[in-house]
Amino acid sequence: MSEVAARALPARVALVSAGGGDAASTLLADATEALPVYARLSGVAAPELVRAVAGADVARCDTVLLALALGSAAPRVEELPLSYAPAGARVYALLCVNDDPGIATHALAALEERSEERGLVWCGGLVVGDAGLLPDMARRPRMGWARRRVSEALDRLVLALLAGEDAGEQYVRPSRYARLTCRAR
Repeated sequence: MSEVAARALPARVALVSAGGGDAASTLLADATEALPVYARLSGVAAPELVRAVAGADVARCDTVLLALALGSAAPRVEELPLSYAPAGARVYALLCVNDDPGIATHALAALEERSEERGLVWCGGLVVGDAGLLPDMARRPRMGWARRRVSEALDRLVLALLAGEDAGEQYVRPSRYARLTCRAR
């Protein structure tokens, strides 16, 4: 990460739901709730959260949080609104898959490559497997047995975003309890 990008905390975060469906929307909503809470707890100013509807929304932000469900209906990396982000903007990703999260390594690599091509700073992502369970899990306690793994991984990404740091790559799936008791949508 460049020295300039490492020093500046995010001021405006574009929240981009790119054809993510219910699972990605649930994960993005969880991140949206967590961001101001962790900002307050960390003693930093909460960044302005911008729900990006069009490319112009992304162009006004210094950080992009992209939520995407992988599958046959997912947009190609070239179709994502990353091309509107200003040079030097940080990019974080929330990816949802309906299988083992490890199958998404290629998608994170493609997002990293696309970010670098556009002059953006790739800061990593979180891949959640068995993501079809997320909407049903959202009705359960955030740090309960069903949600804890996903919530803790999301919290690590949110903290990295607030600090303007690299989040790395995280691969997680709901607990066995959640996989047995929650219904996929």
